[in-house]
Amino acid sequence: MSQSLESKTGVDGPVTVIKSYTMPADEAEHFVDVYRENAGIMSAQPGFLRSRLHRALADTAEARFVHIAEWSSGTALDKATADPEWLASLRRMFDDPGLHITSEPAAYRVVVELRPS
Repeated sequence: MSQSLESKTGVDGPVTVIKSYTMPADEAEHFVDVYRENAGIMSAQPGFLRSRLHRALADTAEARFVHIAEWSSGTALDKATADPEWLASLRRMFDDPGLHITSEPAAYRVVVELRPS
């Protein structure tokens, strides 16, 4: 696994984690099962607010997913991503020979928010 596992936002305010995942379409259901295990570990961490996994409506040869998780602070996220149980689960997901995942993770903070008027 070549990407950095731990978050180092250094932000005290709320953050949102957005990750895109792609994999061969025939691996999508297995990915969802493995993702649930990994997300379940994170959902028990202090500062976790909410997580959603979205699947693209139109798949081609690849299945596309977007994971969006909200955290009370970047500091809480930084601590959570250092959890050994979560790190082991994430490694299992990316090292799983039945999954060929490409992922682009990043933490974001809101800079513009619109609501109905």
